[in-house]
Amino acid sequence: MAAELLLAALLLAGSMAFGDEYFSERGFSIDLPEGFDILESDGSSSFSFGSPDGAVLVDIVVYPASRFMSAKAGADDTARRLSGRGSFRAFEYGSHDAAIGELGFGTGSSALRGYGLFVNDVQSPRGDYPATSGSKPALYDLAVIAYAPAASWPRYRDVVASAIDGFSMDGRRAAPGPLGASARAAIAGTAGSVAARKATATIHFGAALVQAEWRASEAALAQDLVEREYRVLSAYASAPELLDAAVARFYRMVFRDAAPSLDALALDLSAAWETGAWAGTPRSPTLAQPRIPAPGLGGTAVTGPRFGASAEPRAYAEALLSWVQGFRYERDPAGSDVVNPISAAFEGRGDCDSRALVMAILLRRENIRSILMVSLEHEHALAAVDAPGPGARFPFGKRLWLVAETTATVGIGRIDASQADPTDWIGVEFPD
Repeated sequence: MAAELLLAALLLAGSMAFGDEYFSERGFSIDLPEGFDILESDGSSSFSFGSPDGAVLVDIVVYPASRFMSAKAGADDTARRLSGRGSFRAFEYGSHDAAIGELGFGTGSSALRGYGLFVNDVQSPRGDYPATSGSKPALYDLAVIAYAPAASWPRYRDVVASAIDGFSMDGRRAAPGPLGASARAAIAGTAGSVAARKATATIHFGAALVQAEWRASEAALAQDLVEREYRVLSAYASAPELLDAAVARFYRMVFRDAAPSLDALALDLSAAWETGAWAGTPRSPTLAQPRIPAPGLGGTAVTGPRFGASAEPRAYAEALLSWVQGFRYERDPAGSDVVNPISAAFEGRGDCDSRALVMAILLRRENIRSILMVSLEHEHALAAVDAPGPGARFPFGKRLWLVAETTATVGIGRIDASQADPTDWIGVEFPD
């Protein structure tokens, strides 16, 4: 019942897959748990995805823009058409009217349960698609439904949630998934509540003292995602052929969920670096001259620090490395053993992978490319940076990445000789 009804109006045009991540020319993508594959497709316009055991399904449905009066109305209407039950909440997903919630449909042994995301009036990034050239930009309504047998819901709930949280709108892959975005919108919508309250962290960055605001409630959401994704990852212990890729996806999901929460901190640290506060002495006056900010900060010239290419990528990466090396060493072997990047950054604590994730998120805002290196053999993680100069390098993709050891007080480009074999490491590239 589910696949036939939900695929009836499916139109996912011009899609292509990279591993288990699928992209559409309409501007959205989905990063599915490892082993998911296309189950049904007409070759170009209809797709349904399924888990390796066939228990978890994900359908993406594109409707004409006239289908939904609002995202919430579309969600309620879909539940009725499936003779199902749903509890949906409206929220702003990026700049879109959206609704998300749990959905149940079917009866008896055929009953299904999952999550549904509905988005209203989405604009295709290509204005002439599918409309003709010269016409108004095409709009569409969107439904994404991930589900599993209701009788096995406790077993599959994490995988279903992980699948729908792998969805991205508007090419914004370094942002929380739909469930994470909705939860954060709920916090922001309760002004004055304990959850919405911000704390101020005093961060020692070189010689600078940075006062940075953050929300513990947002960090708690990020930690919940870490633990959920770790439970999903743990299932791959019995599938060694998928394990490396599953490890990479685990860290991608943690990265993207936390990345926007560190944007303001990234700017604060960049300011401390570029004005010379980090060094305790004024830097070159050219760093304070007016310049055009990076996209997203407006189109007028600004003075002083900004997001953009650092004048000294290696030196800035070293400054961040020195900072994270000073974090309090913390592990939790009973859980995921990963402190979410928000708590790690603002509370100065975590193990090797948490520190490397913080570095990667902050470097991204200076347009300095970096990756995570993970070794299951050594039970260790390193950051690695696209920066010039001498030092040990890790070959990954088309680059040789300069390694950065985050838990020992050593300079960038240094690695323990016993861990220097590149074949011992998995490279993890993060979304833009």
